[in-house]
Amino acid sequence: MGMFKWGWFVLLLNIINVQANENFAEVTLAGSQIRTLKSQIVNQEYQLLITTPSGYGQTDKTYPVIYFLDAQWDFPLMVSTYGQSYYDGFVPEAILVGIQWGGENPNPEVLRARDFTPSNMAQVPNSGGAEKFLGFIKQELIPFIGSEYRTNGNRVLMGSSYGGLFTLYAMFNQPNLFNGYIPTASASGWDNNLLYSYAKTFSDKKLSRPITLYSAIGEFDGLMPAFDDLVGFFEKQNFKDVSFKFERLPGLGHASVKGAANTWGLHYVFAKPRIPLSEAELLTFIGQYRGNTSNTLIQVLSEQGQLQLQINGKKHPLFASSKQSFYQQGELLQATFDSAVKPQTLTVNRFMSVEHFSRIAK
Repeated sequence: MGMFKWGWFVLLLNIINVQANENFAEVTLAGSQIRTLKSQIVNQEYQLLITTPSGYGQTDKTYPVIYFLDAQWDFPLMVSTYGQSYYDGFVPEAILVGIQWGGENPNPEVLRARDFTPSNMAQVPNSGGAEKFLGFIKQELIPFIGSEYRTNGNRVLMGSSYGGLFTLYAMFNQPNLFNGYIPTASASGWDNNLLYSYAKTFSDKKLSRPITLYSAIGEFDGLMPAFDDLVGFFEKQNFKDVSFKFERLPGLGHASVKGAANTWGLHYVFAKPRIPLSEAELLTFIGQYRGNTSNTLIQVLSEQGQLQLQINGKKHPLFASSKQSFYQQGELLQATFDSAVKPQTLTVNRFMSVEHFSRIAK
């Protein structure tokens, strides 16, 4: 190599080394925190990646908790997925708790096989620890979150692949622990369909509240046969107080299904009711309202049996979640009247804002 070329080669190496050694700031997720919890049941340290709603410290409200597995991979995805759905009004304010392994140099591939599977299989070393991991969640994790954060007892569990298997295992064995279950791309055929042996006793367990199950798989996932068996099993059952939905999502595989499936799952388990109200009931809300701290005017209308808010010339169609509370589909807008008989005030919740109005004219 000539001296000229050698000089340029050395210069290039120096530039690369300088760039590699520069201390650039790492990217972090705003509003997130890491907590450590040592499980005496599993004899394992766990890291909890947590986000709380905006304004959490300025209110005494309580919140539902969304627990999800494999946070070492899925924490940024879940924060983004949840945030987008919250902005559109599909999910309520919630605390997110992602679970991953702590300790020195944890190996997620080995540890998730241990914690998420209900039996030991020789071809998967260290497997079969689901019972202990579920004990950790019930006896240690949920009480810890309840003591450290303002929770309201509304809980959802989410997991994919082995995590989906565990989510189903948890539902069959501790159905009252969560009221929403979202297993995706689940390895439900584990150990010759062992999962269904737990399902046999599920119907004998009395539910303290209705539960909701959403499960999805990508069309190119090799676990599709096991998913079809799971669908067939549920369609043959007559589980009381259990709502479920199964979907095969086109154009997706085993890992890529998470974004879409988690979104649809959250929408399903947090779906708001639609209560039909009579025209006479809707007419009690009709009128013009003025903001208590502004001159903003809102016109409340009833058109073709549906309540509408007209704000700055734009109409917002509303659905009733109760006789006094309404919401818009696909946008974070909630309207609550003070009385279904003679409403005088209206509270409108929108993204990052709450405003109170008083009726000034019918």
